[in-house]
Amino acid sequence: MATRLPAGSDTRYLERQPERLVVEGLRRWMQGCERGSVTCWELAASLYAEELGAADGRRVLAALARWVEAIRGGMDRPAGLSPSLSPRLCLDECCAVSMIAACQNHDDDTLLGALERLVAPEGRADVIRATQRFAETLAETGQILIPVPGAVIREIAGRPCRRHYH
Repeated sequence: MATRLPAGSDTRYLERQPERLVVEGLRRWMQGCERGSVTCWELAASLYAEELGAADGRRVLAALARWVEAIRGGMDRPAGLSPSLSPRLCLDECCAVSMIAACQNHDDDTLLGALERLVAPEGRADVIRATQRFAETLAETGQILIPVPGAVIREIAGRPCRRHYH
């Protein structure tokens, strides 16, 4: 039976290395893009190098960067993100990490469900390709995410919107 990890609540989900790398990488890279700050990208690069080693860290970081750019290009609104190092996940983060887990666990229903909540229809093909590549690159370094059932994403998406996460 799957463990239920509610969005917006304190959990230990991000204590797992694979999930932490995806979520913190997303947050830091996206913040760098939004702020035009090299510092945010350097923080992501440092995290990946510390956790994966220099060579694997660079390779996974490159896949992360392509994935974030695809997501940014496919969204028709600003991404909702919690601050770096926050134990809380907002809906967009839940959808993003679920897409990676779905690719790694061959769960097309969850992938498409999370994708629909995150990306506009015209951007989905590019996001799927980038998601698959990032998921594969993570798996090549032993970073396998816990499967997230599609029902969990639907339940989280059905909750009332909380506008302020940070």
